[in-house]
Amino acid sequence: MEQQFLTATAASTSYLRRSGQQAVSLSLEELCLLCCTRMSYDTVTALLLRTTGKALVCSQTLCHWVESKARQYDALLGQQESQKPEPLVSAFEACGDVYAQESEEVLVFCDGICVKAQKPTHEKAGEPKRAKTEKRHDLAVFLCPKQDGTFAYLTASLEGKVSLVERTQRFLRQEWTGRDTPLPIVALTDGARKIRQDLTAIFGTGVRVIRDGYHLAKRVYENLSMIAFSTSEREGLQQRLLGFLWQGQVAEAHAFLAERSPRNKKAHADLLGYLQKHAAEIIDYGRRQKAGKPIGSGRMEKAVDQVVGMRQKKKGMSWSATGSHALALLKIAELNGHWKALFAEA
Repeated sequence: MEQQFLTATAASTSYLRRSGQQAVSLSLEELCLLCCTRMSYDTVTALLLRTTGKALVCSQTLCHWVESKARQYDALLGQQESQKPEPLVSAFEACGDVYAQESEEVLVFCDGICVKAQKPTHEKAGEPKRAKTEKRHDLAVFLCPKQDGTFAYLTASLEGKVSLVERTQRFLRQEWTGRDTPLPIVALTDGARKIRQDLTAIFGTGVRVIRDGYHLAKRVYENLSMIAFSTSEREGLQQRLLGFLWQGQVAEAHAFLAERSPRNKKAHADLLGYLQKHAAEIIDYGRRQKAGKPIGSGRMEKAVDQVVGMRQKKKGMSWSATGSHALALLKIAELNGHWKALFAEA
């Protein structure tokens, strides 16, 4: 299929002929898409021109290929899920003891990442004003465990036909099929509102949410920087406050902070409210760490960086919602080991 259009002289031509491109093999298309998950479209086109001496593809063609292949991956996932046996795991439960080394838990990581949105073109004279567009595009990613100890990368489908909630529920129930007891779920997260909503939609009350230690410390530092009157005061408050929180002593931390006289009252009230709101998710991190269980979401931070960050968050880059999501899906296909199946024809 070629895009047909008229030139300035009203002569009919095609997109490929107009841009000087030629037919490209499936193997070369696979190579291009693999490179697109690592380099910009312009870099890939320039690399092909340098190695072949021909303008085989352009950036717009690569963008179309990425979106088309992402839709194909969505279809492949749907086909694989429909061929799997009916799931036997029908329920989830919150892990009973997050400190016991022998206590079984199915650990789920979740996070979101955003990229800069493309600016819309200006309206022409006489055209009605368009609605304000998003300044950024967010993508939520889940890391869900397999029975062999590895993790699968999950996100929503490109067209929104399968939500992240549906895909995660379906994956866990099919991956852990055969169990006659509910899955004991523990979720390590930074506590973003959208992530919390997704966790509730997937598991209901059958999940134990743990606030990631790194993001907790980061939130404390940011607020104390506005609360304290000096750097030395901030360091002292931070050491004392994090000492309480490291042991899960939220009430003590709240009481200690409430007694301080703040420089910024709003930041002071925000941090007090944050500790009160998330008290059930702040655990005894030292005790859990001694049991050899994770307390941070470093694995998740690396995951979203692999899926989106390293490729799409470079200086000067901006994206359409579809283009960003499609590129992320192709990277997920590679990370999940589905690349060969996606390019079996090639």
